[in-house]
Amino acid sequence: MYRPTPISQIMFNKYDQDHSGSISVDEFRNLAYSLGYYLNDTELDIAVKKLDRSGSGSITYPDFKAWWGNNDRWNSLKLSDDNMIILSAISGEFQIFDKDMSGGLNKSEFVEFFNKTNKNKIITASDEDEMFKKLDINEDGRISFNEFIDYLYVKCNGDLSQYFS
Repeated sequence: MYRPTPISQIMFNKYDQDHSGSISVDEFRNLAYSLGYYLNDTELDIAVKKLDRSGSGSITYPDFKAWWGNNDRWNSLKLSDDNMIILSAISGEFQIFDKDMSGGLNKSEFVEFFNKTNKNKIITASDEDEMFKKLDINEDGRISFNEFIDYLYVKCNGDLSQYFS
């Protein structure tokens, strides 16, 4: 029986130009631009980090499929100007504390990062262990940028200025 290829797979394959099995930052830039969505470097960086659940620096098909299946997919990547600035700053800080450049923070790196960026103390030090366990969704002993931002968005009701200002 014939089963058509899902549109998400067709689009993924079209923009995975090097056939690596993932979409790189440059490939995602091409995808966005060819579909009429220009993303500046900051927006692009944040969009890829938001879609890249594994923290590998590129977008796998399961990540792409989940995003592509959202009818509001492009709006889900947009941020207010204030949140864009704050998220960019958090990303820069995250990278500083990711000493081994693995795309994630181990427990000690996370505690250092958390203490540096949690200026408004909306999360207490006693919450650190619980938060680390809660954020480490895949239980690999590391917190990816996306795991942290997803948690923060929920905690701050989408207004990152509550955490980082």
